[in-house]
Amino acid sequence: MAINNEIIFESNRGIIFEKTLFKNGRIRLAIKNKDCKKTIAEYRYKNATGLLSPYVNWENFNCVDGWVYDKSYLYTAVQKGKKLYAGIAFSIAKKDAFPDKIFPQGFYTEVEVSEIIENLSKNLPSDCILGSEHPDSERYLDVLRYFYICKIGTILDYIDMYDVFTAYERFGVILNKTYQNRIKKLCSIPINSFASEEHMDYANPKSVAEWIVTGLLLGFPIETTVSILSN
Repeated sequence: MAINNEIIFESNRGIIFEKTLFKNGRIRLAIKNKDCKKTIAEYRYKNATGLLSPYVNWENFNCVDGWVYDKSYLYTAVQKGKKLYAGIAFSIAKKDAFPDKIFPQGFYTEVEVSEIIENLSKNLPSDCILGSEHPDSERYLDVLRYFYICKIGTILDYIDMYDVFTAYERFGVILNKTYQNRIKKLCSIPINSFASEEHMDYANPKSVAEWIVTGLLLGFPIETTVSILSN
């Protein structure tokens, strides 16, 4: 039985995150399209306090490549200290070329992409890096251009791993030493290294440790990762 229901995030594109607390202490997070009331995705987890960090927030999770999001936020979140890494993809395909494929990032010409990247480069703070990213799929290589913006340094420079591990414990996810060591190792490499697949493919995590690091890298609330790891 639900005892509380609230909207914890609403985007400027009509996407809402609706959190429902049940009597048994569990939470259901439903991501919906406000216009059609359709549930796009659901996450379930224990009612607990998440990871408190300026680089973790629900607006970052809104940039998941599954629904339409605010591109201007993704272009500037790292510079504003709201996340550590932003992977940006521009579609240069004609809109009718892929009728069954959704490109939330929109459609651009090569010239438009070059202009956006040039403007971002001109206004880049000294603690940020902009570069080309290795695509997570060769399938759309001809129609997508991949870039990234990230903070200089490592994840460990910005997020305390003790805080991370204890936050996961609050949700009932106990990470053994093997997982902890792997997470610490990945979090100790330069953040811009995630633009390649040398250490891990952050867009396609393959283990508990990689899922957790991807969440930290992209600034997703750990509640979502907890839900994925627990189901």
